[in-house]
Amino acid sequence: MTNSTYPTLQKICDTHAWKRDYEKYLPISRFAFRPVGFLLTWIAIRIGLTSEAVSWLSGVIGLMAYLCLISSQEYLLLVGIGLLCLFNLLDCVDGSIARTMKTENPYGRFLDSLMGWVDIGFWALIGIVVYHHPDLLYFSYPKSYGPLFWLAIGGLTCYFSNLLGYVEMIFDQSVRGEWNSIRTNCKTDSKSIPKNEEVKQAYHRETPPFSLVRIIYHNLKVRETHYFLLVIAYWGKVIDLLLGFFLLYYFLNTIFLIIIYSSRGKQTRSDILHHK
Repeated sequence: MTNSTYPTLQKICDTHAWKRDYEKYLPISRFAFRPVGFLLTWIAIRIGLTSEAVSWLSGVIGLMAYLCLISSQEYLLLVGIGLLCLFNLLDCVDGSIARTMKTENPYGRFLDSLMGWVDIGFWALIGIVVYHHPDLLYFSYPKSYGPLFWLAIGGLTCYFSNLLGYVEMIFDQSVRGEWNSIRTNCKTDSKSIPKNEEVKQAYHRETPPFSLVRIIYHNLKVRETHYFLLVIAYWGKVIDLLLGFFLLYYFLNTIFLIIIYSSRGKQTRSDILHHK
């Protein structure tokens, strides 16, 4: 490939246009990770890296980050956090390469999803960090439990984080299609929001939120926010507050979604039976 056929930085940015609405209310991703990711994509294409190679590299970087963060050496904590941020950047780059070079394929999508293993154990990893570094606590752990207390909190946070994702996945696979279809076909009066637009915004997770609560909720779900808050918690020595907050967030969110999704599932069943 000659220099004249290499994509420009602007072209790389343009291939990401379809995601701009999704990231409109994700400032950390939009203003920090994405711009750097575009530049890294520009470089990666010029040195001949494929999207699959970058996916594998991101997994290796993620593993190195884990090894640093589970170490008892405090100087490795910042290295580990930095590597997590690099992992996230590379996770942006692999998709950008595939879209820019038009090399999207099932294997690339598989690798991109596979490297999400870094997210699966993130909160358990933070529990290990607190276990090794009690000086990063705002509150001391209960004397009867010792440092194992925050290790358990990290494990529980990790469990409910993955359970939340599982609940969303089974709703997507089992109910969401029929629910969206039924809601879209519902009649509305002239004073109400068009139902297809309401459904598009309220239930399609690829579209941006439309209220302050949804904006906050949306940001709390993404890893960029987690990494940003981890840096703040590290410098402020309040990682236990970070863990405690997200344990409560994931627990309440899981219970809430189970109730909401069960209600939608029952309504969908009723609507389907009614139209038979």
